[in-house]
Amino acid sequence: MPRSADSEVILACGGKSTRMGQNKLLVPICGKPCILRSCEAFDKIDEVRRIIVAAPKELWREYSEILSPLRTPVTFVDAGATRQESVMNGVEEAKEEIIMIHDGARPLISRRTILDSIADTIKYGSSVVCVPCKDTIRYDDGCKAYSPDRKSLYAVQTPQSFSRRLYLYAAHMADSDYTDDAQLLDSAGFKPHITIGEYANIKLTTPEDIIMANSLSGSGMRIGHGYDVHRLVEGRRFILGGVEINYQRGLLGHSDADVLTHALMDSLLGAAALGDIGKLFPDNDPEYEGANSIRLLERVAKLLAEKGYSILNCDITVIAQAPKLSPHIGSMRQRLSAAMGIPVERVSVKATTEEGLGFTGQKEGIAAHAVSLICG
Repeated sequence: MPRSADSEVILACGGKSTRMGQNKLLVPICGKPCILRSCEAFDKIDEVRRIIVAAPKELWREYSEILSPLRTPVTFVDAGATRQESVMNGVEEAKEEIIMIHDGARPLISRRTILDSIADTIKYGSSVVCVPCKDTIRYDDGCKAYSPDRKSLYAVQTPQSFSRRLYLYAAHMADSDYTDDAQLLDSAGFKPHITIGEYANIKLTTPEDIIMANSLSGSGMRIGHGYDVHRLVEGRRFILGGVEINYQRGLLGHSDADVLTHALMDSLLGAAALGDIGKLFPDNDPEYEGANSIRLLERVAKLLAEKGYSILNCDITVIAQAPKLSPHIGSMRQRLSAAMGIPVERVSVKATTEEGLGFTGQKEGIAAHAVSLICG
């Protein structure tokens, strides 16, 4: 049995993300890349002496930059052709008595689960984090089918923690390749100890899992509202949502007076409690005279990302009697989504009139409301 709680984490990051369709370790979970989220809980535990990342060499630099905020030392080893090879590269690099093998695509691992796993490894020599199956499991191999009693079934998660010596012995005895580290010990005649984990500790495998992970991280959900209005005048270009529209008048303002984009920026800044565009881009600063509001939106999105926020969706309503905006809404959504770096499906733009009432109804100006949802 290990005599010390000192541990090293081997982060398995060699997968191809085939079912995800993109590198899932770079997917933002509430504003931070998945790989960083997967490391943060370990980073806050004193017993964890080092994080060993098993990843393809071509990704080392990018991952190293992402993980730079961590206080725990990070070492990279090459990913193998299989998970078992990748983990073994990490085990051979490790020095501490306890190794904790964790999926790089499990960003919601909790401090409690990690500490429980370390404690059980000290006591039993191994710890495989699992949760009892809640669903009935159906087995069907084409010849026979049945539903095993779920009372004895567990869904296996990570971390899977072991005495380093025990793992090396089991690996030496292995007669085939295994996709799971607990299976490796099973094959060598050992019964790994089950540590009950948490259902929230999901693994990102398909795009639907991204939605689930962001939802489970919902304590960081924040909503912001933005409102702006600009007067219509002669001699100005009419720009709305980053799209120039042919109209006899344009909107008056220090920048390009893109009222829609201004309301959107204020909603994002408000959600993050970062002030408003008047504070960030003052209208008495010559730098912003005639400024392209889409470029300013890019800066706002970058600022939110730097603060750890992820933009989930935006809904904007433009109030204008004229010109007719519906033919241009698709282009606006494309420009706005590109500036924020989010899918166009997350950006809604609507236009309405006020039936000739008020300053918008009298064509004196145009107003816009925006609501944004962010997390982080």
